[in-house]
Amino acid sequence: MYGFLNREVTVAECHWLEENLPQGKKFFQVTGPTYGCIGPKGVAVSEQADQHPFFEVPIDAVTWQN
Repeated sequence: MYGFLNREVTVAECHWLEENLPQGKKFFQVTGPTYGCIGPKGVAVSEQADQHPFFEVPIDAVTWQN
């Protein structure tokens, strides 16, 4: 499944990011093991389908497409 950021996600909000992520950026949901490193208000995403590494963005920042 893929989705787009519905708002900017900043390093101030998500300190683990290396840079701010712009609204409209496309991501793919990671459904494999995340080893407990994704919080309850986040979702694991990657920049390419079925690829690692993954990282967390706020779940409310992504609008999913089918």
